[in-house]
Amino acid sequence: MSDPVDEAFAAYLRSCDAGELSSRDEFLAQFPELADELRELMDAADLLGRMTTRADRPAEAAAAAETVALSAPGGEGESAGSIAETLPVAARATGDAGPTLPYDLGDYQLLRVLGRGGMGVVYLAKQKALDRLVAVKMIRSGILADDAEVRRFYTEAQSAARLRHPGIVAVYQFGRRAGHHFFSMEYVEGMDLQQTIRVAPLEPTRAVRYVRDVALAIHHAHELGVLHRDLKPANVLIDPDDRVHVTDFGLAKHLDGDGGMTASGAAVGTPHYMAPEQAIGQSDRTTRQSDVYSLGAILFACLAGRPPIVADTVMQTLLQVAHQPAPSVRSFRREVSVDVETIIAKCLEKSPEKRYPTAEALASDLEAFLEDRPIAARPRPLWVRGWHWLEGVPLVAALFGRRVPHPTPAHRRFQRGMLGLAMLTPVVIVALAIGWDRHLDAMPAEVRIAGGLEGGVYREVASLLARSLSASHPVRAEVIPSDGSIENRQRLIRREVDLAPMQASEIRGDDLCVVAPLFYEAVHVLIREGPERVDRLESIAGQRVAVGPLGSGSRQAAELLFSSLPGEGQRIARVVTPWPGLAEPDAPEVAIVCGGFGSPLIRDLLDEGRWRLVPIPNGIEIALQHPTLRPMTIEARHYPGVRLPAGGIATVGTTAFLAARTRTPSALVTAALEALYSAAEVEGRIVGLIPRSHAAEWQGLAFHPAARRYFAGTD
Repeated sequence: MSDPVDEAFAAYLRSCDAGELSSRDEFLAQFPELADELRELMDAADLLGRMTTRADRPAEAAAAAETVALSAPGGEGESAGSIAETLPVAARATGDAGPTLPYDLGDYQLLRVLGRGGMGVVYLAKQKALDRLVAVKMIRSGILADDAEVRRFYTEAQSAARLRHPGIVAVYQFGRRAGHHFFSMEYVEGMDLQQTIRVAPLEPTRAVRYVRDVALAIHHAHELGVLHRDLKPANVLIDPDDRVHVTDFGLAKHLDGDGGMTASGAAVGTPHYMAPEQAIGQSDRTTRQSDVYSLGAILFACLAGRPPIVADTVMQTLLQVAHQPAPSVRSFRREVSVDVETIIAKCLEKSPEKRYPTAEALASDLEAFLEDRPIAARPRPLWVRGWHWLEGVPLVAALFGRRVPHPTPAHRRFQRGMLGLAMLTPVVIVALAIGWDRHLDAMPAEVRIAGGLEGGVYREVASLLARSLSASHPVRAEVIPSDGSIENRQRLIRREVDLAPMQASEIRGDDLCVVAPLFYEAVHVLIREGPERVDRLESIAGQRVAVGPLGSGSRQAAELLFSSLPGEGQRIARVVTPWPGLAEPDAPEVAIVCGGFGSPLIRDLLDEGRWRLVPIPNGIEIALQHPTLRPMTIEARHYPGVRLPAGGIATVGTTAFLAARTRTPSALVTAALEALYSAAEVEGRIVGLIPRSHAAEWQGLAFHPAARRYFAGTD
């Protein structure tokens, strides 16, 4: 349903256009309930209507031309005449008060109306003395024109009088006759550019040629200190020879002073084609680049069939011209050259300093395009164009302290999409998180398990686990050799392996966790039988001691043990000897091996009778110094057939664990636990393996969540 205020205001504008309005108060009296709102709209119309010309002039507005070849004003002393001698109107019926056309105005016979603007009416007239057709422009309000209208009317004539250019309509004479101010000018037969565009958008080469010629004409005006300030297709006339003529300098400004005709804060120009600085009321700051903007808008309209900025109302148009970036002309016509798009975009920049510095520079680039030469303007980067477009989205603009009162439909759709996406984002995030967790917890197709030294218990456990996993699951399990606990930890952190056995001291930090406790590892201090017997631990100072590689748990345990010997640890000669090499005659006198109770390696050495175990009597003190170690006893049952003291051999030891990364898939951890314990039952128990029923009793360890669930379900 239409708005009554809009309908009433539209009727007011139609009355103004037809010259039928007697007075504003009389019109308002017809709508008493709407008077206040209509008065506000009328005040706004005064601001725009007196300084702009309407873009929708009738189809017959073909030659509203105004340029200059100045004669002395005539008739200045004539009487103002009567009210009946107001502006002639062609549509006045016979018998109505007032004159009709044709109408004699001194030397000019007014024949018909060519066009109407915001402040004037242009007639086709015959100049009797010279027997030629001319265009005569008169103030629309006739003898009722106030001083400001008269001054502005003559400013237009004086502005055009400065200019003599084939692309600018020439002014012949101005003055006053029968109370009517007028000036006569060259009559250009043909159509204006607005009428041409209404038929169909122009072919690009033709449009570029027209705007190039207009730019050259405007450059001539600029050189003589005149800004047009109301360039638009309706003010560009095309004669029968397809040449352009610029007309209507009614809003022109002299660069050497505006004569006080335009106040700061007034929006001067036609909204669709005015520069942003004009739209925000800074008409006193208009420059040559303001006309350059309008030239770019004209070229856009010639190609797209519509101005670059289009809104529902005049005020919305002004706001969008001031703040919204212009769309790309290629979004309306893909066949338009990228060079032409670049030229238009440079003209339509919001900041004047980013536009062409002169109309001549614009004409030069248009000429380059016509001659198929490179243009000087460079296209804006894609990210800049994208950002300028995003600035038109109200939500984005609000983030940067700007306001977009009237966003385009495309920006509204984009914002709705943003809001919809924002509402769906939590759901999407949850779904992705669930999917990612499932992915992380899925069983991998390949499993790598870190082993230890060849012949060691770690290698045995890793090999048994790999065989069991491959047999029970469709995975390829591989054992990666290593030097022991320290290297296993490093490989696990570097993601080179998925599972690794290692001593308790190596399971630290947030990246690693426990899968299962494997077995206890005791420090075995072995002494070779010989002529120079070493009877106790303190006697090993100065001896050669076989230790494991740097990456092994045996080497780490040995170093902790050496540090408990005050002042003696530095005198020990450490020898890295493969454990099978201890059976050789030239083997070191002492060996320190950290391994599980009943280790086959140690049992073999003891069975040969060439090695014996030496106790570590101060195990409690060592455990206090190194919390990862604890006092232990090697009992006779651990090595059947070996002669050991009835009370066993005192020593220290640690615990070996199967470890994994914190983010290891739960499916793999569960499968590894099932494989570990089933393999131990089927293939024979791993020596000293801690039963799974006891694993849940371990406290203070960072178990993998899947391992905790597994052991929690163990009876």
